[in-house]
Amino acid sequence: MNNIKKNHFKQGLSNIVSAHYSFIEPKKLDSREEIISDIIIQIKENTNFSLGEFSNEEKLGIALARKIFGPSEYTELISFSKEIKKIKLIVEKTLQESFNQLPISGDISLYIIPFCNKAASDDLGGVNGFAVEKNIFYILININNPNWEKSLVETIPHEYAHIVYTSYFEWNSILDGFVNEGLAEKFRELVVKGNVAPWSKALEKEKALEELKKIPEKEILNLFIDDSNVDFYVSYFFGTGDLQKWYGYSIGYWLIDEIISTKKITLIELFKKSPKEVFNLWKRKNPIL
Repeated sequence: MNNIKKNHFKQGLSNIVSAHYSFIEPKKLDSREEIISDIIIQIKENTNFSLGEFSNEEKLGIALARKIFGPSEYTELISFSKEIKKIKLIVEKTLQESFNQLPISGDISLYIIPFCNKAASDDLGGVNGFAVEKNIFYILININNPNWEKSLVETIPHEYAHIVYTSYFEWNSILDGFVNEGLAEKFRELVVKGNVAPWSKALEKEKALEELKKIPEKEILNLFIDDSNVDFYVSYFFGTGDLQKWYGYSIGYWLIDEIISTKKITLIELFKKSPKEVFNLWKRKNPIL
């Protein structure tokens, strides 16, 4: 891994594919808006910077603020500067292992940022992540959480799986989310082993597949995710109202688990099939066309 600029690094994953990492350490500023603005300025220093699926910097800032801060007014971010060497080693190893199992075309951009969303940190062991189109993903770390190292090892392959799958297929519907999350968590288990994650087993397998049978096709397939209905999507995956916490993550995980266990197809082969094709491999009376 070569140091390109302070806190910016490049790792060759193969002769033609590289990963570009940026460690973002925002200044201690007075407001969320100033902190997010500073983060974006630093993100843009990556020579491979792209907004990905975001139409402008404002939308990227909104997404970052939601993930970094959450609903509270708390804004103090804990520096991970003393842990950068350890973080680099974990990222380098797990990303290479992920690439070896499932190569991706084109260079990767990875942004590593501290976060203080306490609820998410507690739920996720101190590390959160999100992927966007064009081989880009973000990793958020709270080093005050004692489980952050283990969580980082597990989050890297999960988010890597997302950027691989979305390089082939769009992520616009509830069905797309089920398949994406199920593939990502199964891929994490393939790469770094470990137990079934809490969000994957929030529902037992039989219950998850029964729930899947009950979801109307209009909801599972035809509702596209954008700024106007993102709350509906969030309700499915994080649980609000009548839906259990991690509802969609469990359904997606057990959907993929059932397909792999009953069909002559591997996890890696599923990455080349669209969400509709994956869904139709499941035992269903009326396939989605």
